[in-house]
Amino acid sequence: MPFSWNIVTRNVRSEDPRFPLEKKVREKIAKFEKYLKHFPSDAVHLQIVLEQRPRNDLCISTLTLRVPSHILQSQKSGRHLVEAFDESVKALLRELESMKSNQRGEELWKRKDRRKKLHELKASGFGALPLAEGTGPQDHRHMVDDLFQHHYKEFLRHVRRHILHDELAGDLLTGTVKAQDILKEVRRRALARAGQGPKEGSWLAWFYHLIHQELKRQLGRFKPGKAGKVSTNESKTLSKEGTKARRQADPAEESLAHKDALARLEQDMRNWPRPEREVFELYYVEGIEPEELAMITRQPLKTVRENIESIQSRLREEILAQEAAA
Repeated sequence: MPFSWNIVTRNVRSEDPRFPLEKKVREKIAKFEKYLKHFPSDAVHLQIVLEQRPRNDLCISTLTLRVPSHILQSQKSGRHLVEAFDESVKALLRELESMKSNQRGEELWKRKDRRKKLHELKASGFGALPLAEGTGPQDHRHMVDDLFQHHYKEFLRHVRRHILHDELAGDLLTGTVKAQDILKEVRRRALARAGQGPKEGSWLAWFYHLIHQELKRQLGRFKPGKAGKVSTNESKTLSKEGTKARRQADPAEESLAHKDALARLEQDMRNWPRPEREVFELYYVEGIEPEELAMITRQPLKTVRENIESIQSRLREEILAQEAAA
């Protein structure tokens, strides 16, 4: 399935001799494909906004590219629309090169549950034609919402797990906070600040930061209840979700794939300090690296690394205990 793209025009007529024909646009955006060929096709969308400003006879070309964890944008102006478009293509190519050079193995998108599909995918490119006029994201705010909706299911799972852990730990009154309400507020705030975006890290990490901000805000609204016992259903839920842990590193970390060890560990998580529970969810389950994890939680990087080491120690102890009992 090819990548999707759309063109939005403002004060530009298709018969205008300065308007770049779709064929030329398609030829130009093909330059992006070598950087995108390993991305899932549904995770990429390119928005092209071509604008003519009559007052100063200036042409503006804005390219916005959504990829799994980022939104990249370039905007260039000129006296001719083709000139502005060409320059915006070059600028976006530089953004793509920078992004790819900074990614370490694509940790934020090459997740375990997609790995098989990724191996089956052939190199993809953009579709021969853009989406029909008026369809697809029409402005930058829509692109931000598009990225948020693309990750909505994993955000929902992440928030539900956090709420459950907080309830079991006695940090949150049971049933007082709903995951959908958390995400509704996060979406509202993200769209209100769409023009600003993240000051550091990826857009995906920024969404997680807003999620954790809202979780903590809701946590402060309700007095702690008494920690409850892990019911059979709750235990199964944690175990089922936990099997989606995606990180692979040393043997102790890889053992997370063993359901029994993970289930036992997660049942004990209610006794952990909350910062360690945050680290577990973001590092082991979501596959987020320590640097962005520190940005999301606003913990010092040193503290994040110490919490990771503490969890790894627990993992090793649990694995050794299970091996001894076997």
